[in-house]
Amino acid sequence: MVRAVIADDSAVMRETLGKILEDAGIDVVARAKDGTEAVEQITRLEPDVATIDIQMPGLTGHEVIEQVMAEQPTPMLVISSQTTKNAEATFEALEAGAVDFIAKPSGDNSVPIWSKQDEIVDQVRAVAAADVSGSDAGTSRSTREEPTTVDVGATEEFPNDPTLVIGASTGGPRVVERVLSELPERAGLRIVIVQHMADHYTERFATRLDERTDYEIRESTGRDTIGPGEGVLAKGGYHLEVTSLRNGRLTVAHDDGPERHNVKPAIDVTMETAAETIGRRGNLAGVVLTGMGADGADGLAAIKDAGGKAIAQDESTSRVYGMPKEAADRVDLDMVLPKDRIAEGVVNAFRGWSS
Repeated sequence: MVRAVIADDSAVMRETLGKILEDAGIDVVARAKDGTEAVEQITRLEPDVATIDIQMPGLTGHEVIEQVMAEQPTPMLVISSQTTKNAEATFEALEAGAVDFIAKPSGDNSVPIWSKQDEIVDQVRAVAAADVSGSDAGTSRSTREEPTTVDVGATEEFPNDPTLVIGASTGGPRVVERVLSELPERAGLRIVIVQHMADHYTERFATRLDERTDYEIRESTGRDTIGPGEGVLAKGGYHLEVTSLRNGRLTVAHDDGPERHNVKPAIDVTMETAAETIGRRGNLAGVVLTGMGADGADGLAAIKDAGGKAIAQDESTSRVYGMPKEAADRVDLDMVLPKDRIAEGVVNAFRGWSS
């Protein structure tokens, strides 16, 4: 049975989250009302997972995560209010070592929280299964291994119109950020990113990616074109379809159809439409990173069938080895790579490709 600690300064949230998890068969071993109590309970009780509120008295959620990851790494799920300030704090919490986050309905009213019951339970179980043993969280920025851009010669030729579709779920934001930060602008890729993430947070995530990479990255607006050295992140709540490739520019559009794999945006939608649109003109690569479920496997298969290259993250560096495993089991992958070699693999996939 999964054992959980809940940390939230709201008594209503503690009670409601506890009831949701217990009704699903999860053993709530403690409820912490502030950050200091959260650290004490997590380190003493050694739960399989902890849910952490961002704003708490004593220690903030970010400080709780840093302390726990430094002393006793534990899978943690951030419960974040949907505010601009908390959106940034949420990504800082992921950077500190939290596995994933879920948006808290506004206010303390328990009714909207119950409407997210299934999502909360699924996320808690997925985070509980995450491997945080090799995490570099809890260490200072100065001692962490810094990503380095893959070296590309000034005269090196790349194929015409190279397109990369990269998808991730649980544990994905930090890996997506790392991979994109290591891709050289010189390669002139057109990048489409699908991260399972709620609407309120994708805009801020796109801004972070833009700030931390050599590529110009933005959240999709519903009708975007992507040229060399540019990327678009799928907006939360919408699938993102690749609709055309003309004159060196890729066009993408929102699709407000039903969820797929219980998510929206779904990686498969973007990869399948990219394969259909680009087809055997080639110069297309797909990457599936850490995450629960099966999203991305059908998409990578479509890319392979269209003559493209398929890459997945390996088990040892995946926080949750669900989506990459499904891809490895079902698709004739070209590469299975650790997170620190995925950018290199992408560049090598395009190197020497006939234009």
